[in-house]
Amino acid sequence: MKNLLKWSLPGFVLLSAFAIAELPYGPISGDAKQGKQLYYDHGCYGCHGYEGIGRRDLANDASGIMLNEQVFLIYLRARSDKSPEFPTQDMPNYPESSLPDAAVKDIYAYIRTFKDEPPDMQDIPALQGILDDAKSD
Repeated sequence: MKNLLKWSLPGFVLLSAFAIAELPYGPISGDAKQGKQLYYDHGCYGCHGYEGIGRRDLANDASGIMLNEQVFLIYLRARSDKSPEFPTQDMPNYPESSLPDAAVKDIYAYIRTFKDEPPDMQDIPALQGILDDAKSD
């Protein structure tokens, strides 16, 4: 039964977050400035990029775990002592002893500032050069 709970709780949290992803995002109570430092101190940028675009995108509220602070907190806590929990995950375990709730809320506040606003293709000269060269071949 313990193994079933170990596997089902993170899955339930994740599925629930995706199922309600159309709901408005919750309020932010953390400090984004503090969260920025914590984001870098804990190496979050390694997978999520410096602005939330990386191996696992977070910008533009792309992830269901960003629905509100509580879902985000549960997701970070609902992990066993061993990572990865699932073959498709490699998110580290963040117990309260290593990342207090207030710090999680600060990181959440910082992540919610991420906006992915790439330039239009015609505004990228190097890309336009590649496309123009491809047309001429």
